Amino acid sequence: AIATGTSATTQNITFTVPQASSPGTNRGVRVRLTNQATTTPTGAVGSGEIEDYIVTINCSSLTVNPVTLGTPTVGASYLQTVTATGGLTPYTFAVTTGTLPAGLTLTSDGGISGAPTSTTAQTFTIRATDANGCQGTRSYTLTPVCPTVTVNPTSVANGTVGIAYSQTLSGSGGVSPYSFAVTTGTLPAGLTLSSAGVISGTPTTANGAGVSVTVRATDTYGCQGSRAYTIKICPVFTLGAITTTGTVGTAFSQTITSSGGVAPYTYAVASGTLPGGLTLSTAGVLSGTPAQEISSTVT
Repeated sequence: AIATGTSATTQNITFTVPQASSPGTNRGVRVRLTNQATTTPTGAVGSGEIEDYIVTINCSSLTVNPVTLGTPTVGASYLQTVTATGGLTPYTFAVTTGTLPAGLTLTSDGGISGAPTSTTAQTFTIRATDANGCQGTRSYTLTPVCPTVTVNPTSVANGTVGIAYSQTLSGSGGVSPYSFAVTTGTLPAGLTLSSAGVISGTPTTANGAGVSVTVRATDTYGCQGSRAYTIKICPVFTLGAITTTGTVGTAFSQTITSSGGVAPYTYAVASGTLPGGLTLSTAGVLSGTPAQEISSTVT
């Protein structure tokens, strides 16, 4: 409203441009001034006047959101939505400079999705366009990260000189297939590791406490994980001959000896049962007094 008694003075009047107004130059605006407290419909005859103007309607400021995007993981499904504020819906979105990380795409409604296939960082700009053609942009940088790749199992079996050996390794956490390689250390003589993860061969030399090797698994997208293993190759043991005949009621004692390994040796019954009255010590002494006449087979 214009205050009474302000005739012949400059008046500053603020108009709110409707959100749906089309931006551009040479836009027509009709203003009706009236001295009536309650105005009649636009264009009706009344005390006042109608003014027509040519104006320029500028675009409102558009903001692309969010400020930053979530970090994607190589080989894993990724979904992020960009939105816009400040203009007239609906909005459409497009990449105007740079490229998204390999494996990701942007839809026109603002959805970034896919599964990254590389850890290469990419910088790109996304532009939002509203229903009036007004635009806003934001620059982003995405650096996909590798998942945690694990080499399995946690330990491998021991081997024996002259006996065929086979141990299969596997990978998890990344995207198969995996390839395998020894990165530090050397496998025992006679053994090899295939790219498919199979340690195999026939060991030719005992190695005491074992050797330490590190195996690395690489998934289909180049993401890697490693595990250290100790692989022990045992020698072939030879047990000395012992007397296998005792007498009921008579004390019996026989010491077992071994060769081929590294002393001291420990002994135990692996299968079968000793005759009643006899025991085997961990030092290899088979002793006692047989209680009954019997034949036993033990290992």
